[in-house]
Amino acid sequence: MITPDARGTFTLTVGILTLTPGLDTALILRIAALGRRRRAWGVGVVLGIQAEPWPGAHLPRWG
Repeated sequence: MITPDARGTFTLTVGILTLTPGLDTALILRIAALGRRRRAWGVGVVLGIQAEPWPGAHLPRWG
């Protein structure tokens, strides 16, 4: 059985991790804050492309 104290700690931890930006988001925000909007947009596009799964990666291997 989960204690209320453990549930509260878990909820607080999940909330902090959800609201804290990841490294890629922090990089884009830093570049944009320095006044390089076009470069930040380009970095965002590259990171978005890298995050896409490879076609067929989820398919089972036959053979």
